[in-house]
Parts: sequence; C-alpha cells; structure tokens
Amino acid sequence: MLIDSHAHIYDEELLPYGGADAVINSMAADGLEYIVCVGCDVPTSRTCVELADKNLGIYATVGVHPYDADTVTAGNLDVLRKLAAHGKVVAIGEIGLDFHRPNSDKPTQIAAMERQYDLARDLKLPTVYHIRDGFGEFYEFAKTRDFPEGAVLHCFSGSAEIAEYYVKKGFYISFSGTVTYKNAVNLKRAAQAVPLDRLIVETDSPYLTPDPLRGKINFPKNVALVAQCLAEIKNIPVSEMERITCENTKRVFGIANGR
Repeated sequence: MLIDSHAHIYDEELLPYGGADAVINSMAADGLEYIVCVGCDVPTSRTCVELADKNLGIYATVGVHPYDADTVTAGNLDVLRKLAAHGKVVAIGEIGLDFHRPNSDKPTQIAAMERQYDLARDLKLPTVYHIRDGFGEFYEFAKTRDFPEGAVLHCFSGSAEIAEYYVKKGFYISFSGTVTYKNAVNLKRAAQAVPLDRLIVETDSPYLTPDPLRGKINFPKNVALVAQCLAEIKNIPVSEMERITCENTKRVFGIANGR
C-alpha cells in the first residue's frame, strides 16, 4: 500500500474521469492507503476538509498557494484556523514561494508565507512548502526559524545540497513524477542524497504525470511509479520503498496518532 502525500483530487481536470469520487472509490484497487488532499486557497482548503470528513482514506491540508498570496488576509487566516480545527487536517499548506512567473510579487508572497508559518506554529501543525525559483529567498526565511512540528518540501526541485540542508532543518523531502523524467539528473542525485527516513512520495495530481505516462492526466495511483523510481535510485526493493514512504508520511503528518 502507498500514500499519495500531495494531491488535488478536487481539480476540474479530473472531472471528466469522475472527479474526486472516482479517485476515492478506486483507492483500494489502486493500492492506496491514504491520499492527502492539499488546499491551494480558502475554497479548495474547505473542499479538502469536506472530502476528509466524509472519507476514511482522505486527509487534508489547508493553506494558500503563493500565486494567491494577496488573499492571505486576517479574515482568511481566521477561516484557515477554523478549518484546521478539524481532526483530519494534518498540515498548513501548500504555502511558499513561486517566482517562476514574470513580475512575481516577492514581498507579498514572503509575507503570506510568514503569516501562514506563524499560524502553523500556533496550531502545532506541520507545514507543506511549494518552492519554485525561490530557494534563495526561502533560505533567508528558514535559516532563522525552527520547524518542531515537521515540514515538507513538496515536489522537490532543488539540488542535492539544498535537500541535505533542509533534512538537517528537520524537513521531509517529497518527490513527484518529475524525478522519473529521463533528464532529471539533478533530481535523482538529490533523491540519492536524502536519507530513507526523510523521503516521501506524491503525484501532485492531476499534474506532473510520471514517465512512462507523461503527457496524460495524473492520478494518485501513479504514485507507485514515483516509489518505483526512488527504489531504483536507492537500490532497494519497491516493497521496502513503499513501506518506508508510508511510515514517513504518517510520521510527519501525525496520521498514525489519529490527528
């Protein structure tokens, strides 16, 4: 069994295939023990909580993606706080920095990340970070902060050296389908550098479909291809990688503790 530690099963891209209900109904057949449904703004965070409330196999995160950083107002932070009170909310996320788009509003993204980090600390929840083209600024943020409840770098896109630094800071490193791509040499090196007890796997469904299915809609079941790739990189049996990543995901999100 596997855990998809980061998926957007509410996304409209999945609607032609039956949407979240179809994904959830096929979990057992797909070898999935749990899916962590990740919020990107207040509406999707609310949807994640609703799905988790109704389905045993679903857990939720709540948070605002950096592209919507300007919506991290006092009022919306209060909404996130209330949503996070649900027993199946396991983290604040996805939050972070994404400067890939031209003219990204860096100060607003940084402020939004800081406010949501403070919320997570207050609630004693882990944080899930989306970092794209912003590792320099994220280093400045992280170097003076602690992460006692744990943290995840989702869909990791950095170097082996960056991964090693954040492992020392207490982070878990999550790999998506991008690690399976033939040209992902640096990502494979990063995966090799991450200790087994800090590796987790995800799909970021419906995005970032792994090889050999690249170009198609991504489903949570494809997390098996990510685990297979990591097992090859680490030279261990796939079954062992599945066991390890499940244990790690449960540990960082407190799932085994019934949070």
